Amino acid sequence: MFSEYFNLALRTFKHKPIRSWLTIIGIFIGIAAVVALISLGQGLQDAVNKQFEMLGTNKITIYPGQSSLGVIGALAGSERLSDRDLSKIQSVKGVNKATGIALTIAKVQDKGKPTYAIITGYEPNEINMKDFMGATAKDGRELKSNDGYKVMVGYDFKYGDVFEKPVEVGDKLTIAGKTFTVVGVVDKIGNPGFDRRVYIVRDVYYEVFKQEGYPMILAISKDGYDPAAVAADIKEKLRKDRGLEKGKENFSVVTSDQMKKIASNIVGIIQIIVVGIAAISLLVGGIGIMNTMYTSVLERTREIGIMKAVGARNNDITMIFLIESGLLGLIGGILGVTAGVGAAVLVEYIASLYNLGLKASYGIELIVGSLVFAFLVGCISGLVPALQAAKMKPAESLRYE
Repeated sequence: MFSEYFNLALRTFKHKPIRSWLTIIGIFIGIAAVVALISLGQGLQDAVNKQFEMLGTNKITIYPGQSSLGVIGALAGSERLSDRDLSKIQSVKGVNKATGIALTIAKVQDKGKPTYAIITGYEPNEINMKDFMGATAKDGRELKSNDGYKVMVGYDFKYGDVFEKPVEVGDKLTIAGKTFTVVGVVDKIGNPGFDRRVYIVRDVYYEVFKQEGYPMILAISKDGYDPAAVAADIKEKLRKDRGLEKGKENFSVVTSDQMKKIASNIVGIIQIIVVGIAAISLLVGGIGIMNTMYTSVLERTREIGIMKAVGARNNDITMIFLIESGLLGLIGGILGVTAGVGAAVLVEYIASLYNLGLKASYGIELIVGSLVFAFLVGCISGLVPALQAAKMKPAESLRYE
């Protein structure tokens, strides 16, 4: 019986192919957009999680003011933390290491065209590169406190496309008008914001950029201590030292887990917005299927009358048109999934050319779910026309011109 329904439904595709394909396009575009955006969004989420896993879960960052925007907030803000703040943080029981970080954006130049990069000043005696950035030196060595005008550069300076020629250990770079010697290249982190940084000794940073204080302080909790509890202790100590009431802090204390949740929430909101926009295409596609099914019902009125006259039940008529509308959705879904995965792979490839570290994530759940959803959209869109067809009276249908 089902095969007969299926064969009858396929007659529309054979007799009205152009109309059928035009109807399918609406579902195709919607499903393609949804699959591509969800797979890329999940890939972005995976990349964020990977970055935080690499950086470690035991890090606590303290910012002046109420900003939780991370490095962006630190670069944009004018407030600073002090050596007194750093001393108080270092004295907290669960803190293993703490160091003040200086940040700015400055022009960096080799012998060719200049670029702009985040210049990071830190004290090597207080923290090493592994604890700081979750990576070690791939080439050369790490900085030492007495290095003076020497730098470590991010992975992309040598292995990416920052300059026309790779930056090698021993090369000279001009930063803010001063000449520095490269002593090391940091291993790949996977985030362009990190892989394109330049690291210098903090005292030299202050000498070059004429700044004071710290736009951020990085603390690392001891093994066996809960970073959230240590963060609460840091907050309490700074609040008491500054004579502030609870809830009126003029600083922010953020753990790695909190930063991860903030980043994940931002990615999630972006996903919801873009998928919502893509869903409009599915709505338009569903309306297209409904319109096509109404037209099909009118064109086949006499055929419906004949089927009823020879014994077809209302359920039989309903199933024929539901399967037909469901097939329109399913075919659009199959094409849309294929195109969506292809688009996501293309974006992934383009991102790899720029070392963005974005990989599309499309599991079997996304593919099967999209196909089922497309089929259901088709069935739901064709339900009303199918019920209308089932309610037709044989005598009136046979007289229809």
